[in-house]
Amino acid sequence: AGAPGRAPMTDGAGLAGGGRAEALVDPAAGERAEPRQKPTPLWVLKATQLLGAAAFACFSRYVNVYFSEIGLSRTQIGVLGFVSPFASFAGQIFWGAVIDRLGEYKRTLVATQLLGTAAIMLFMLSPVKQSFAAVMMVTVLWTFMLSTGGPIMDAMCLTVLAEQNVTDEAYGDQRLWCAVGWGGMALIAGQLIDTFGLDFMFLGFAVIQLVDIGICVVWLPKPKKPDRDSAAAAAVTEPAEPPRNLWTFEVIWFFANLMQYGAAMSLIEGFLFVWLVEDFHGTTKLLLGAATVVMCLFEIPIFKYMGRLWRGGVGFDAVIMFCQAILVLRLLLYTLLPESTPWLVLFVEPLHGICFAAMWAASVEYGQRLAPPNAVARMQALVNGLYYQVSMGLGSMVWGVLVEPTSLGFVWSFWVDAMFIVAWAVIWRLGLYIHRRRRRGQEQSCRPRGGQEQREVPLAGGTPLADGECGAVGAR
Repeated sequence: AGAPGRAPMTDGAGLAGGGRAEALVDPAAGERAEPRQKPTPLWVLKATQLLGAAAFACFSRYVNVYFSEIGLSRTQIGVLGFVSPFASFAGQIFWGAVIDRLGEYKRTLVATQLLGTAAIMLFMLSPVKQSFAAVMMVTVLWTFMLSTGGPIMDAMCLTVLAEQNVTDEAYGDQRLWCAVGWGGMALIAGQLIDTFGLDFMFLGFAVIQLVDIGICVVWLPKPKKPDRDSAAAAAVTEPAEPPRNLWTFEVIWFFANLMQYGAAMSLIEGFLFVWLVEDFHGTTKLLLGAATVVMCLFEIPIFKYMGRLWRGGVGFDAVIMFCQAILVLRLLLYTLLPESTPWLVLFVEPLHGICFAAMWAASVEYGQRLAPPNAVARMQALVNGLYYQVSMGLGSMVWGVLVEPTSLGFVWSFWVDAMFIVAWAVIWRLGLYIHRRRRRGQEQSCRPRGGQEQREVPLAGGTPLADGECGAVGAR
């Protein structure tokens, strides 16, 4: 979709302001300026999404198997599973702030990916395998370092598309390659580990990561100093955008919905395969792999064509309401699966394309619209961290207790999850209605520029704030 006029971060791909300032500078200044760097090719965005997902498909799906093989107890594995999401969340917030401070992402991305990959290779050392404390330290180190992968890749995609004013591709066109990499590698990683042993998960991860890092080193432009003359000229000729606070009602309500949705999805993400293996007859590893592939396959068209919705003016809350309805349907269909036919799950998993891909594409795009110009990387770090680490981690803890046979069990947990989503959807929509009604009343008490009525801004539009003199009302 068309990106807003501001560029969220500055690097060699273009200066904030999308190149408009260059036309406003005295021609003589161009002779003294450094040659303009080539824009980042769009295939680089796709390659980094694909390779990053393929690398983690080798490693993350089998790391608990490695922990079990080196003799860790279930309790110790659970402790690692609890600690690592919060280390990753802390890393996302820290590195996002570093990127916003530096004004570019290349050095941070390359450095953290190299250090994180080196940390994972430490798992192959005998002293690490023999000490739970050493395993804990390595786990915290690699999750903190590699936390940059998701949010920085998303912020990089949004930045490049905005700076190059790309109109025929959106974020989803880049993100779909993550599904390709994850689904494709999921098909062969297990077989390769069975053939070459558990060490392949580390070696395969490292090789793919090095290819990915090499592409970033070669094809991402070098950071350069801001063009102060251009920035000064733009400041004189263009009206300044009113400062916006990161913690507006729209942002807080957006984060609240992201937390609830992640907690609801964690029942499926964390326990669906456990349910299929423990409560169904004849569930094979092949079936689980096929279910993963089906999920990824149906993510691809959703990511590909979601941009058309943004260009058509569809609002964020309309997309989320539809995703919530499909997620409720998915949970209820699980309760109808006969225990003797686990393969029927393959007919339910296409709904994952809407439940996850549509929600995620909308959230990343909307997060960019909500973020102030100097906080785009931090916003994407919060979006990734709140969904993947905080809400998934807390949700898994709760559902882990409820799905026990002595508690609700799986089927009743699916019902509870569905009702949880319905109740929150009502609360969330009611909160939006009250806020927008209050904001319209405040705006009517002053005089908006041009006398236009405030309307909900679609994802293809600028920011959720009002235009004109009363635009700061929504920021309070």
